[in-house]
Amino acid sequence: MTLSPTTLRRMPAKPFFFNTSAPLLRITRYKAHTLAELLDALRERPEHSIFRHTFRTLEEHHFPRAGFSNDFAHWVLTACNEPRLAEVLAGVGVREFTSGAELRARFIEVLEGYLRKSPESGARVADETLYFCASDTVVMPTSFQARTMQEFPKGIRTLSVHSIH
Repeated sequence: MTLSPTTLRRMPAKPFFFNTSAPLLRITRYKAHTLAELLDALRERPEHSIFRHTFRTLEEHHFPRAGFSNDFAHWVLTACNEPRLAEVLAGVGVREFTSGAELRARFIEVLEGYLRKSPESGARVADETLYFCASDTVVMPTSFQARTMQEFPKGIRTLSVHSIH
């Protein structure tokens, strides 16, 4: 669709104000000390918390550069010393899932299978506690505003993806 020169020059009554957003991470009261507790937590925690622990790295970097792409795999490796399970958890392709429920089910399936084969691992206390997090989105104004249709695409190009979100 091509806009007419008149439409492009027309001044709205009020400018369009661009905002940006930032996630405010908060630690919840839920935690896991063992793999069995992690399994229970995955069954019970809200989907947004599981999302936060699995997509954070992708959200921040798009492509993980080092280490594991989700907090569960990282904790299982570093705190539980279970490298085989950590690799399987890290291999869960989070981009393949279209819902938090499907992703949760896959993590549960992986943990249940591992604990069936290695039940002693379920009760072993981790070196560090895994604290479940949640995230609230904080919206903040930017200094950029568009008063014309020509200024609007400039704002889209200038601002971060957090303004689009």
